[in-house]
Amino acid sequence: MAEEVKNPMDLNGDGKVTIAEKVQYKAGQAYDKIKEEAKEAYDKASLKAKDLGEKAAVKAKELGAKAKVEAKEAYDKAALKAKDLGQKAAVKAKEVYAEAKVEAKELTDKAKAKIGEMKAKKEA
Repeated sequence: MAEEVKNPMDLNGDGKVTIAEKVQYKAGQAYDKIKEEAKEAYDKASLKAKDLGEKAAVKAKELGAKAKVEAKEAYDKAALKAKDLGQKAAVKAKEVYAEAKVEAKELTDKAKAKIGEMKAKKEA
């Protein structure tokens, strides 16, 4: 006895293929095809997103390293400027101190002279 080959469009297995079964079968095939294409598109998008994410991570690392170098350069420049300003302030402070010392001596000498004059007047 020869085996009967079942028609895949005979969805209810009654041996007859109706128009509704044909439509339903074709709709199922279309659904499966769309589902497969959607999965392929998702897989491609996932790979693209992963690739872009890796590129972004590399770029972020590069930018971070560059920013670190630039920050160090700016810090070093500021430190040199501060050191220079500190040295200038120290020199200026020494100058002001020297001037104040001279003025203090002059004032002290004037005060001593005045005291000497007052003593001389008192004794006379």
